[in-house]
Amino acid sequence: MSISIQTLNDTIIALITTVGIAVALSLAFVAAGGLAQRRRTHIRSAVRAVAAPAQHPTQTDEARELVLR
Repeated sequence: MSISIQTLNDTIIALITTVGIAVALSLAFVAAGGLAQRRRTHIRSAVRAVAAPAQHPTQTDEARELVLR
């Protein structure tokens, strides 16, 4: 039983092609996930920017009396 060089070359090329496609798909999925996460973050920050500004607590007269005492 002998393995020809042509069969060996075909097998190696098939393995390299399969691994290359798997790596390309993995990178595409990671990039798509990163873009989706970035888009969600961008949408969240845009919504927060449009919302009314935070109301800072102001001192009431009662609080000032306590501070003065």
